[in-house]
Amino acid sequence: MYKPLLLLAATALIAATPAADLDGNGEVTRAEFKAAGDARFAAADANFDGQLTPDEMRTLRENDRTEQARKRFLSMDTNGDGAVTEAEMQAAREQMKERRSDRKDKRHEMALERFDSDEDGSLSEAERAEAREAMKAVRDQRKAKAKGQPKKRRAERPRLDADGDGLVSRAEYDAMGEALFSRMDANNDGVLTKGEGRKARKRNGPPPPPPGQ
Repeated sequence: MYKPLLLLAATALIAATPAADLDGNGEVTRAEFKAAGDARFAAADANFDGQLTPDEMRTLRENDRTEQARKRFLSMDTNGDGAVTEAEMQAAREQMKERRSDRKDKRHEMALERFDSDEDGSLSEAERAEAREAMKAVRDQRKAKAKGQPKKRRAERPRLDADGDGLVSRAEYDAMGEALFSRMDANNDGVLTKGEGRKARKRNGPPPPPPGQ
């Protein structure tokens, strides 16, 4: 029961992060994160007994999925008429394609900056080969570093249902929230900024950009 509960609680708490930005400044303080967690615990505790059953946690996760689907729908329903037309769906697809294209362009610019040794504005076959070798070296390094790490990380994770009784008390929930905040707060400044929860990427460093097309 521990693993499903852990995943459910982590999902529930992390999903609250954007909504926890109470002052709308693009950052979430520890107090804001805690307040969002308190509200979500209260919403999930259907019988008001101060503890969460697996069913209550599951309902919280399902509600999150429903809310995410609602937000996706609203983002596509640009005229707010309660329906998504083919034109609106196509517009959403175009926006997604544009974002992917922007990311690709950014990677290309980074590749030029790093591997365009003759500074001619393009990557030669030799420069692209150098980029591929650099990426392969990083992947190999990460594989070697990650070997055996999953078990270690699992062993270091805090247990949500700490006493193993199959229920999540308020104290256990708060402890998990504090642990999650600490894991997400990569620079330990007590504030979460956009993308800061991706600690693995920060620990390993950014991968070398792919060669340009």
